[in-house]
Amino acid sequence: MEEDDILLIPGDLSWALKRHDAVVDLEWLSKLPGTKVLCKGNHDYWWDSDTALGFPGLFDTPFRTADGLVGVAGTRGWTEPSPTMTDQEAAQANKILNREILRLSKRLEAVSDCPIKIAMIHYPPSEVFLPTLVKYGVRTIVYGHLHSNGNDNPLPESWHGMKAYCVACDRIGFKPRLVATLP
Repeated sequence: MEEDDILLIPGDLSWALKRHDAVVDLEWLSKLPGTKVLCKGNHDYWWDSDTALGFPGLFDTPFRTADGLVGVAGTRGWTEPSPTMTDQEAAQANKILNREILRLSKRLEAVSDCPIKIAMIHYPPSEVFLPTLVKYGVRTIVYGHLHSNGNDNPLPESWHGMKAYCVACDRIGFKPRLVATLP
């Protein structure tokens, strides 16, 4: 990593339950070279739901480069209801999904004038995110959540005409993955 790189981290930043306990992890991340852009993961209990991160040296989304070339919009995401869920569980999953799609839409709107738009979603995006991603012209998606010890397979890297990169740290050997080279 170099100082002019942008490091995208789609969640699960700390196992802490309270923000004051996450500080050591956030400080470590802030000292990495480059610009660090983060979104919340399903294990980031310390991060209040819709509150800006507000930590020196770290950025949450929406994020745009100083020249306005790149915009990053992120959200935690969620999984679609499964056939094994009760009606109540499915309704709750749909409620969360709709909230996450709305958050992503608002953040993509904030970077809609950027020529390069990247969606950063902790969970791999399901088909229900597709209309929002297409509407805002997203060409690159970065996601995590699918760890190497799980049974889930990553999305194909070409997903509905977009590049989809699984960057769960243990799945990629704890080494940053090049997503794009900017002019």
